[in-house]
Amino acid sequence: MRSKSSRIRQRLAEAAQRHLEQVELLLANKGPLIRGSFGVRRRVCGKPSCHCVRGELHESRYLSASQAGKVRQVHVPESDVAEVVQGVARYRRFRQAEAKLVELSALELRLVGELGEVQLGPYPPGDPLPARARRGRRPKP
Repeated sequence: MRSKSSRIRQRLAEAAQRHLEQVELLLANKGPLIRGSFGVRRRVCGKPSCHCVRGELHESRYLSASQAGKVRQVHVPESDVAEVVQGVARYRRFRQAEAKLVELSALELRLVGELGEVQLGPYPPGDPLPARARRGRRPKP
């Protein structure tokens, strides 16, 4: 029991450390988060004398995101490109850290439950009380 309890404690401490690291990543995020994807579109305008006819295509930059179930695209002027690219990257890192926190929280809860079960001792020794009932639906017979 002691070695199993010790292993669970060690795994719980490691999960808590990783949890703290993810929280620190979230707190380190400075600046606005911009939801969506940044993209560049290259096209030909159609004027016969334009440089795009020779293969030097026109570029337009845009931010694409869903809104009310539809994908919207917004033009990003050249002056805002760096800010939008950084904001989109911050948003992506934020969401990844958030997902990792959810995963680590579930792991920590499971380990806490296992630790409690391992440390649980019967009382009174001769005629112990029954184990705690499990929550949730009962299995079908």
